[in-house]
Amino acid sequence: MKPSFTIIYAFRNRDSDRVRLSLLSLKNQLKINFEVVFIDYGSTKHYSEKIENVIESFEFVKYHYIGHEGLLWNKSKALNYGITKASTNTIFIADVDILFSPNFSEIQETLIKSSQFTLFKIGYLPESITPLSIEKSSFKSLKSKHFGDTFGVGLFPKQALEKVGGLDVFFHFYGSEDADLNYRLIQSGCNLNRCEDSLLLHQWHERYPQKVKESLTKLPRLSNIQRINQQHFLWHKKEQIQVVENKNIYYSKSDYNVFDSPEKTFKIDNIKAKVVHFLNSEIQHYKGKVIKVVFYESNFYHTLKYKLRVLLKKQTQPYMSLKEINDLVLEKIVFKYRDFNYSYKISKNLKEIEFCIDLRSTEL
Repeated sequence: MKPSFTIIYAFRNRDSDRVRLSLLSLKNQLKINFEVVFIDYGSTKHYSEKIENVIESFEFVKYHYIGHEGLLWNKSKALNYGITKASTNTIFIADVDILFSPNFSEIQETLIKSSQFTLFKIGYLPESITPLSIEKSSFKSLKSKHFGDTFGVGLFPKQALEKVGGLDVFFHFYGSEDADLNYRLIQSGCNLNRCEDSLLLHQWHERYPQKVKESLTKLPRLSNIQRINQQHFLWHKKEQIQVVENKNIYYSKSDYNVFDSPEKTFKIDNIKAKVVHFLNSEIQHYKGKVIKVVFYESNFYHTLKYKLRVLLKKQTQPYMSLKEINDLVLEKIVFKYRDFNYSYKISKNLKEIEFCIDLRSTEL
């Protein structure tokens, strides 16, 4: 049977069990009238091998690995790539935490319209409902703790997505990429429909603690990124922007290997003037090269002498914390280097930040 619509998942470094349960709920559909395009955007080997093993048991799923583990999480890029791989005229953007009711695929066929996109309500399962209990239970017997509207999970005409340029790849980490897409679709003349049927459940997972965003962690986090993303969306609304011009540059695992042999390597301590000058001026002079820069904390930064000088407000060289350097570099990536091949890593002991970038092709 030729599929009526394509389901796209965007994935990175998540546990494979919740994905398996999501795909299992699709396997149990009353009607298999869909294909699944699964985009793994830069997962580490530990996660990518596990998820590939899971996907092998589902014949209707096509697995694609794009990007590499040095890139920041960009759901928009992952989904845009998935859109190019869809063979149907209609696309359902899914989430790896979703469980689908057995009649989900049948109902989708009744919602397909070239001039309309549909968003759904979703039931959120409590922590007490474990993966094992999900597997042993029917969809109807799983009780949600509450329901909410979705903004990024929906059924979209492929042509409408292409008309507005897909999702805006400015959005990094999480926040506003879905609301922005919906707004631009409506602006372009595509009507919003809301389906009130109980077709989707969301598997429980722990919320990322907000306070952690203000500390340096092994997993790259940018302070205030949700508000930055929101401001980008609000700017689109203010200017009534419908179409985004993404460069749609995708990298692969082999592109990661270029950073094994950088042409220039720099070690920069956390003196503010050094960091700011390098990122705003010096880096411009290495166009055409692959460079690597390691930011680290100066020994003097932790001395009693330095702390006393700061306390007594005596003249001293201003320093930045590694968290402040982290945020500065990540902002540079989001605003300026998001289309470059780069790698960003924080050491396990949180004492160093490694930023590599290939400046040979993309315009500065």
